Amino acid sequence: MAVIKTIKKGSGVIRIHDDYCKDNTPEDNQRIVDECSRIILSYYRRKEANLT
Repeated sequence: MAVIKTIKKGSGVIRIHDDYCKDNTPEDNQRIVDECSRIILSYYRRKEANLT
């Protein structure tokens, strides 16, 4: 497992490792992207609903 990217955000650090997709099929990778997108969209929808 190798760290392929490190992102510093405020006091936190995001580390992206290659093991999340190293042995995945293209379909597996798309499923991961879709799930992450669903989580992110849900967050912003909840945030927007709380502003109104």
